[in-house]
Amino acid sequence: MLLQKAIYTKWFDTLHLADNIKHHSVRGGVKTIVAQLLSFAMTMLSTMVISRLVSPDSFGLVAMVTVFTGFVVIFKDLGFSAAVVQKERISQKQVSTLFWINIFISLAISLLISGISPLLVIFYKEPRLLHITWAFAFSLFITGFGLQHNALMKRQMKFGRLSTVQIISTGISITVGITMAWFGFDYWAIVSITVSFSISNTLLLWILCDWRPNFVMNLSKINEFMRFGMGITGFDLVNYFSRNADKAIIGRFIGATVLGLYDRSYQLLMLPITQLRVPLNSVAMPALSSLQKDSEKYRLFYQRYIFILAFFSMPLVVYLAVFAKEVILIILGPQWVEAAPIFQLLAIAAFIQPVAGTTGVVMITMGQTKRYFIWGTLSAVCTVLGYIIGARWGLNGVILSYIFINYVLLAPCLIYCFRYSPITMSLFFKEIIHVVLFSLFSGIVCFSVKYFFVSDSQPIAVIVIGVIVGAACYLAPWFITNYTKVKFYQIVNVRNFLKG
Repeated sequence: MLLQKAIYTKWFDTLHLADNIKHHSVRGGVKTIVAQLLSFAMTMLSTMVISRLVSPDSFGLVAMVTVFTGFVVIFKDLGFSAAVVQKERISQKQVSTLFWINIFISLAISLLISGISPLLVIFYKEPRLLHITWAFAFSLFITGFGLQHNALMKRQMKFGRLSTVQIISTGISITVGITMAWFGFDYWAIVSITVSFSISNTLLLWILCDWRPNFVMNLSKINEFMRFGMGITGFDLVNYFSRNADKAIIGRFIGATVLGLYDRSYQLLMLPITQLRVPLNSVAMPALSSLQKDSEKYRLFYQRYIFILAFFSMPLVVYLAVFAKEVILIILGPQWVEAAPIFQLLAIAAFIQPVAGTTGVVMITMGQTKRYFIWGTLSAVCTVLGYIIGARWGLNGVILSYIFINYVLLAPCLIYCFRYSPITMSLFFKEIIHVVLFSLFSGIVCFSVKYFFVSDSQPIAVIVIGVIVGAACYLAPWFITNYTKVKFYQIVNVRNFLKG
C-alpha cells in the first residue's frame, strides 16, 4: 500500500516542478529536441527509401483511409490527456477512470472504423481499402492503452523518458516499413509503419511509466475533466474536418495519384516543422499550465517560446519553398517531381502556421477550452467554404483558398484567442517581426542565386550552396542592432529561455 501511494504521489504531485520551472523546461526542451532530430533523421531516411520503392498511387490509397480514420480518432482521448497535464490536482481514481474510458472508446472506434470500411470501398471505388482500414483500426485500439501513461509523463515533464520512447518506436517502425517495402509489399509497407509504431510505443510507455490503473469507473470524479476535454475534442473535431476536407475532395474527384502527390508534398513540408513544433509545445504545455496564475512569468515564457519557434520554422519554410524541386528530387526521387509546385504553394500557408498555432496552447493552458472550440468552429467553417469555392479551379484553387483563409483569419484569431490571457497581439508580432523580415530577405537572395547562378547545377550542389547562402543572409541581419543581437543570443544560450 505504501509503495502504491509513493507511485501515485510520484506521478500526480507537481509542486516540485513549480520551484524550478526553468531547469525542467530547459532540460526537457533539449532532450525532446534531440529526440525529434534523431526521429527526423530516421524518418527522412525511410521516406527517401520507401518513396523510391512504393508508387504515388499507394501513398494515395493510404491517404484515402487516413482522411476518415483520423476523423474518428479524435474521439479516442476526448481531451483527457491535456486535462491530466493542465489540472493542478489529480487523483488515482480520476486517472484510472480516464484510462478505462480511453480503452472503451478506443475499442468502440476500432469497431466503428472496421464497420465503415465497406463504405470507403464504395465511396472511392477502391476494393484495396478494406484491409488497409482494418489494419488502422487495430492500430488505433492499441494506442488507447498508452494515452494516460503518456499524459502522466508529460505532467511530470519526464521528457527524457518520452524521448526514449519516441526514438525506439520510430526506429522499430521504420525498420519494419523499409523491410516490407524492399520485399515488395507495396502499400502494406506504409501501413506497417503506423501499426508497428503503435504497438512498440504503447509497450515502451508501460515499461517506462510504472503507474498502473485500478479497476474503478467513477464518473462523478471526472466531471471537470469532461468539461475541459470536451472543448479540446470539439476543436480537434472541427479542425480536423477543415484540414482534411481538401484531401477528401481531391481523392474523390481527381484521383489517388494526385492525392498521393498532394499528401506527400504536405507531409514532407510539415515533417521538419513538426520536429521543432512538437518538442516546444510538449515543454510549453505543462510549463505554461503551471504558470497560469503568474501573468508576468507566463508572458515571459510565451515570448521566448514563440520567438524560438519562429526563429527556426520561418526561415526553414522559406528555404524549402525556394529549393522545392531539389528537395523533392533528393528525398522522394524523380517520380515525385510534379509535387514541387504543390509543395511551394503549401509553403506559403506553412510560413505562419507554427506561430499562429500557439494561440491554441495559450487557450488550453489558461483553461479556456470553450473559447478554443468556438474559434475552431468559426475557422473550420471559413476554411471548408474556401475549399468549396476554390475547387472550381482545381487543385491550385483548393490550395490558394487555404492560403487566403490562413492569412485573413490571423488578426481575428489573435484578438479573440488572447483576450483573457496575459498575451496580446502586439506582443505576438513584436516577437516574430524580425524573423519574418530576415527570413524573407534570405529567401529573396537564395531565389536570385539559384535562378541566376546555379540553376543548371546538380540538385545536391544547389542544396549545399543554398544552405550556405541562406544561412549567411538570415543570420547576418541579427547583428545590425543591439536589440536583434540580444534576441539572437537568446537562441545561442538556451539557458536564457525563461529570462526576461
